[in-house]
Amino acid sequence: YSFEPFGAVDPTAPIVKAVPSATPETHYNEDEGPPSDTAIMVGCGLIGCVIGGPFLAIVTGFGGKYLADRNQGPIGDSAIALGKIAAAAGKKAKEEHLFSKLKDSVRSLFSKKDQGATSK
Repeated sequence: YSFEPFGAVDPTAPIVKAVPSATPETHYNEDEGPPSDTAIMVGCGLIGCVIGGPFLAIVTGFGGKYLADRNQGPIGDSAIALGKIAAAAGKKAKEEHLFSKLKDSVRSLFSKKDQGATSK
């Protein structure tokens, strides 16, 4: 196999090189402590809901909270990581006013429906 370019190659084409960023990489939420109990339960519950429905969501939510409190090895660490992800998602949703945007979009959907029904 050959990894040569296919067809004619322009010799005057610029060569692009990757340049590392000057700022060091930082982890999101590195300065904060462990996630809240609610964030851990929501993160684990969402995974359980996707895999097995609402009953498994309840079981994994409470199980993840239990394991995170007891710090039961890699499973407890995974529950804490899911909690950090859920906390970061909740923080971003608040910054973007996601709930207000959702309410406005649903309200506009029903207001257009009502306007269409009254104009007939």
